[in-house]
Amino acid sequence: MNRFSVLTGIPESTKGLVRELRVRWALEELGLPYEEVRYPHPETKQEPYLSKQPFGQVPYFSSGDLCMFESGAILLHLALKHNKLLPLEETKRAHALTVFFMALNTVEPYLSHNFLTKIDKDASEASKLRARILVEEKLKVLSGILGERRYFGEDFTVAELLMTTVLRVAKQAGILGQFPNLVAYVQRNEGRPGFKKALRDHEKLYG
Repeated sequence: MNRFSVLTGIPESTKGLVRELRVRWALEELGLPYEEVRYPHPETKQEPYLSKQPFGQVPYFSSGDLCMFESGAILLHLALKHNKLLPLEETKRAHALTVFFMALNTVEPYLSHNFLTKIDKDASEASKLRARILVEEKLKVLSGILGERRYFGEDFTVAELLMTTVLRVAKQAGILGQFPNLVAYVQRNEGRPGFKKALRDHEKLYG
């Protein structure tokens, strides 16, 4: 059975943004059975949880004897194992992987930095402004790459899934609205049945 860890008792502001949603959505898209393993927040900072996820975060993922963490690695593992959500042709697959790591390495860190700076009581207004400008610069380039296309690649892949979850953070922060094509991109992918089911089940964690 495919299992992944989720948190309970966490702030309402994190609804729809916690990274276990990525794994849940991928499993829905792949049509695989799964179950969530619930942990109250304090339990993730102690054993035995730390033996599965040494940083005390979610998700970890297990299937049989396999146990792994890092949402990006889990998504790639699932796509490769089941030979779905990644193109078979070499050039198309390479492009999808580029988009995948662009989401993880080029876009998401700046969104995280913007968020952390925004909530830092000691951060100056200048540093908050700089963090936002850096995010907007990345999104402007991303918007140009997407253009008027439906996806960054030819079809929906694990890269589009990951990029959508990353851009939802920008949406929640109120930064995405100035890029209409990225807004439409996120909305389009949020309309997929797999995402709707994953989000409904994710939101049940919040009561």
